[in-house]
Amino acid sequence: MIGELPLPKLPGCSFQDPRAPVKKKSQTLNYVNGYAVPSDPVSNGQSNASAPFPDQSNSTGTIHESGPALETLPAWVAYDRKVLRFQAYFKEAVVESSAENHRIRKCIIYLYLEDDSIHVAEPKQQNSGIPQGVFLKRHRVPREGSSGYFSIEDLNVGVEVTFYARTFHIVSCDPFTRTFLTNSGVSVPGDCPFPSDPIDSYRDSFKKLRSGGAPNPRYDDLTRFIEAKLGKATNALNPDKLQKFIANDRKVLRFFCLWDDRDALYGDRRPYVLHYFLCDDTVEILEVNEPNSGRDPFPVFLKRGPLPNKPIEVDALGPTKTYTYYTAADFMVGSHIVIYGRNMFIHDCDEFTRQHLAQAYGYDQLDMSRINVSEPEDPLPQMELPPHNGFGSMLDTTQNCTSLIPKPPKKDLHKIMMNEKKILRFNARMVEIPGRPPMTNADLDRRFIVQFFLSDDTIMIFEPPTRNSGIIGGKFLERMAINKEGTNDAYKPGELYAGAHLFIHRRCFELVEGDDYTYGYMEDHCQLWPFSDMQQVTKHLRGAASAEGAEDKLRTSFISVDTEGRGLLGAGELLEALTTAGVEVAAQEVITIVRALDDTGDGKVSVEKFFDQAFGLKFS
Repeated sequence: MIGELPLPKLPGCSFQDPRAPVKKKSQTLNYVNGYAVPSDPVSNGQSNASAPFPDQSNSTGTIHESGPALETLPAWVAYDRKVLRFQAYFKEAVVESSAENHRIRKCIIYLYLEDDSIHVAEPKQQNSGIPQGVFLKRHRVPREGSSGYFSIEDLNVGVEVTFYARTFHIVSCDPFTRTFLTNSGVSVPGDCPFPSDPIDSYRDSFKKLRSGGAPNPRYDDLTRFIEAKLGKATNALNPDKLQKFIANDRKVLRFFCLWDDRDALYGDRRPYVLHYFLCDDTVEILEVNEPNSGRDPFPVFLKRGPLPNKPIEVDALGPTKTYTYYTAADFMVGSHIVIYGRNMFIHDCDEFTRQHLAQAYGYDQLDMSRINVSEPEDPLPQMELPPHNGFGSMLDTTQNCTSLIPKPPKKDLHKIMMNEKKILRFNARMVEIPGRPPMTNADLDRRFIVQFFLSDDTIMIFEPPTRNSGIIGGKFLERMAINKEGTNDAYKPGELYAGAHLFIHRRCFELVEGDDYTYGYMEDHCQLWPFSDMQQVTKHLRGAASAEGAEDKLRTSFISVDTEGRGLLGAGELLEALTTAGVEVAAQEVITIVRALDDTGDGKVSVEKFFDQAFGLKFS
């Protein structure tokens, strides 16, 4: 046979017999009682998937022989998040106590149906002095004296169960537990009350009414006097404070106070929070740390304790008389309290305090409303900037005053990006200013080009060279932000238009006219240039023409200006005619009308059309 040939086991010298049967791997998962159980093939060809497996439905925890795979859901799926809850208690012995010989400890037993694990918890009680919480961690609890674990059949109302030598008496269960057990065919008895705790009976024995039994020296003056004369301890004769402590524990009245000590040297107006503890009639005062007050934060102004309501008189041996103390009835919104010589005003309280005082003392809640004690804040002194010294811009001066190390002024990048390369250009000339030295004829004849850069509101002036003028043309003013005369405010775009005057370095420039781009930009943004708004200009002119006798003056002035008699006038002639008729109008307004009514593009407007559109009148 080929398979029996003695071939060396080296790479390339071994091969599989194609006639050998194929070895397939068998199934390694099997279902037993609803559980997926892995199994490995054994040497005899059988699988251990048929090994015994615990059945959750069996309360004794016995092992069942597995049969065919079940089609039911596993217990951890069917009973997921289903827990039975029982109320129980156990007795704990108490030694060396005259008040009780045992104690009733109330617990809750949780049974998790998915794996029959048990968890015991003891609810926490205030002032019990016992560490409470998780009494028994969750796990499967074994039975004592027998094999197996506690299950659902071992727990029921009225049954006693012992977990690790601790016997629990089950007295009740919740509705879900009762319904689940009933549907499972288990009879559930009715709920039973918890037995009385000896310590509660001992405390109830002290609560005797005055009408029955001997008078209590704590509440009867004559009995207290006789008992004290017979030598009884003073602490047994004082009023019982335990009942008041139990009834009012954690109940605190909170008031907001104000101490105004500005009349004294170095005095101040300071807020405080006053806490009145109802359990023992003590007072605590806390400071309110205000920002930028200049004071070190110190939380407690007055340590908790009784607060005397009269001035304290002391000598070398201590206080010279007995004092009375403030009570809750002495505190009210709007009243003053004296705290060791300091007069504090109560101006507000919280909602719990307001309701407690209304119920306990009959105060009206409207009288307990908040009182406004705020004062107007003093205006912060503002640093005045010195006048501009002429070097650099005003922004540079501001940076030198506000910062020790000057920083470059911040730029409006959005404005620069949106208005880059947008320039308004005007032809300008110098004009004389009344009250200032007169100008020479050479200066009056000079012409300039004023450029306004919309990206940063700067101005540059250029003077075109003129032959035989004796003045060298070129750049007249470097590009910079120009402030209006007498102010620190720079010129804005809406302040430049035809006919406007710019005061730049003690010189007055009159803007004569602009280019087409400038006029178009102004008309597109007429909210900044109202003189370029045709509706506003028409409204202004019609208001001036509606005056008495204005119509005849307008016709007369227009006829006198039209020397050629063609009925066509330019912007300069229209401005002259309107000025002669007594109508106050800017040159920009006339230019706006001419641009709107000029159909031929020669800068001329028909007088009849002008009267019809501008004044709403007939010229003839």
